[in-house]
Amino acid sequence: MASSSAVSVVPSFGFCPVSKKLTRANYQAWSAQVLSAIKGAQLFSFIKPMAVPPPEFLAPTKGDDKDAPPKPNPDYDTWVAKDQQVLSFILSNLRKEILSHVSSEKTAAAAWAAIEAMHASQSRARIITTRMALAIATKGTSSVADYFTKMKTLADKMASARR
Repeated sequence: MASSSAVSVVPSFGFCPVSKKLTRANYQAWSAQVLSAIKGAQLFSFIKPMAVPPPEFLAPTKGDDKDAPPKPNPDYDTWVAKDQQVLSFILSNLRKEILSHVSSEKTAAAAWAAIEAMHASQSRARIITTRMALAIATKGTSSVADYFTKMKTLADKMASARR
């Protein structure tokens, strides 16, 4: 029987499929699903803005030969592998029109930041439009039920924009 070696297992995203790929119109629902999968896999730190890999090489210790080549840091390779898995998961859940704007990013954090920046201006415009609709909304000839539904929809839009 072969001996087992200690292998770092990177969690799979197969357990939490994303129902729709990201488009310009579904950012809120898409990000909720993707964040849930990434957090569930305990890989959320890879999309934070301050996500940086550990040093590629270990710092020399007191007894090391000064002319010896630097020792590779095993944590670096593990970090890069996990980061690339998160990046792959994100990229595989984008439609072509979004992927073309993000595909040059090299890390999960950079891709996530690019996606957020791309959708931030759309979110601001949607918030302004929704606020205007709330400000000018009147019941008019609508039934109470229709008016309530309209107001509830606008309130839900504001809530999804975290306003």
